[in-house]
Amino acid sequence: MLTTVEAYSSWRDAMLLPISPQGIERDLLHIRDVQGLGPVKANVNTTPLGSMDGESYTGSLVPKRNIVLTIGLNPDWDVWSMEELRGLLDLYFMPKQPTRLIFRRDDKPDAEIYGIVEGLEPNIFSKDVEVQVSIICPDPDFVAVNPTIITGIAQASATPVEVEYNGSLKTGFTLNVTYQSGASPTSVVVQLGDPIENHFQVAAPITSTKYFAMCSRPGNKYVQNVELGTGVITNLLSAVTIKQGSEWPMLEPGTNEFLVDTDVGIQDWELSFSEKFGGL
Repeated sequence: MLTTVEAYSSWRDAMLLPISPQGIERDLLHIRDVQGLGPVKANVNTTPLGSMDGESYTGSLVPKRNIVLTIGLNPDWDVWSMEELRGLLDLYFMPKQPTRLIFRRDDKPDAEIYGIVEGLEPNIFSKDVEVQVSIICPDPDFVAVNPTIITGIAQASATPVEVEYNGSLKTGFTLNVTYQSGASPTSVVVQLGDPIENHFQVAAPITSTKYFAMCSRPGNKYVQNVELGTGVITNLLSAVTIKQGSEWPMLEPGTNEFLVDTDVGIQDWELSFSEKFGGL
């Protein structure tokens, strides 16, 4: 259940306005409605078939998200008047200004989303003053505020680890593999699910002074060796082997069998990911 909505301003001087400890009746701002929290309708692309009924599917995508907040003003007429409360909202929701929203829930992880304010419209001359805030979020997905971190051991013929992923959308992850003992490996296999369907292998040396790092998040994919002493990065994209028909490894909703396999020695690995949600 959604319990709290928090807004963060990109301006340093925007003051903090916490919830009143005396109850909702004393809160200066009341969030009366939030629209745009459900899954965004996808654009499904098709093309007509020349001599058959129906159409051919050519792909689909999810466009931007539009969140609309309806905020009621409840001045105390001592410190805060209607005009001062509208001025406070200007610091957070001036059009063109970037903003960050956090939605806190009591049954699922807190989720955040970033957007650009499209409009800030008060009904100044109404007896019950409200302000409507429209926010455009180019990335429509909600992301868990706190990442999940899991550690394990990599070695030849390693045993898969079950990773529980509670998001509602597939997500990429970051993975670091560091040397622990034994011979230095020259090959790393990252496996999610059935190896017959998915296979991701990298010719990557791992030593006491060099670790392996990868990220499978769309738009930020990389495979690297990183020198521990200097931080010098070596790009390993050309050393990646992906089985035909496979994709970069991604976590799916539910239980994922995750495996890091190396040809020799023993290594430590650290997996980090943030759950993604198509709607709240």
